Amino acid sequence: MVLVSKENKRKIYEYLLNEGVIVVKKDSYLPKHQQLEVPNLHVQMIVKSLKSKGFLQEVFSWQWAYYTITNKGV
Repeated sequence: MVLVSKENKRKIYEYLLNEGVIVVKKDSYLPKHQQLEVPNLHVQMIVKSLKSKGFLQEVFSWQWAYYTITNKGV
């Protein structure tokens, strides 16, 4: 279980709502995400949670996951 701070969650949610899509590399050891100043593991866990709730749709290809917001997520 990974504990994600409120400010990191806020950054991820704001990015998702502004862009509508997020790309995450499947690498838990990356110190930071490519677009955000948040650890990559935190981004992976947040989008995994949102996907399980039906708020995001995932397409996975070559160790990269592409997430888009669904109508339920908006």
